[in-house]
Amino acid sequence: MKKNIVLVGFMGSGKTSVGKRLSMTIRREFIDMDDFIEKREGMTVNEIFSQKGEPYFRGLERELCTRFAAGGGKVIATGGGVIKDSGNVENLKKGGIIFYLKCTPEKIADNLKYDNTRPLLAVEDKTAKIIEMMREREPFYNACRDVEIDVSNKEIDQTVSEILEYMKNINTEEEK
Repeated sequence: MKKNIVLVGFMGSGKTSVGKRLSMTIRREFIDMDDFIEKREGMTVNEIFSQKGEPYFRGLERELCTRFAAGGGKVIATGGGVIKDSGNVENLKKGGIIFYLKCTPEKIADNLKYDNTRPLLAVEDKTAKIIEMMREREPFYNACRDVEIDVSNKEIDQTVSEILEYMKNINTEEEK
């Protein structure tokens, strides 16, 4: 069974963009966890946070991590905070390889400068909030990742190529 390719990283690091391109390139199903939750709940992540609360949203993430751990061969873009739950990480690792798309706070702030859909960044100083949240989450990303790719100055295709190269090497090792 093919392993899932799991993309983790801070919001705005390119998980969805990289995941879509990667899934088209290798013809695998792509799942964006936030989009999946929005479709299922019939509301945006922002609305879920404001109407049902963050704990409810995190419960939905937990459920999906368990569900997607069972099947293989997918490209999965996780929500930015999914790694804060060790059970999520354990489930994602069961059937997949976790790629941490690392990005500088400045690049993330630039990527998200026109994005008002992120409930945790609905503050006056987005950059300061990004730095604060990244400091908190960095140890989680480092602990869960199998591979780290700095995407701060990379195009999507460069990141996809790095992931494919790593997967090719893994598949070669597994065949031995």
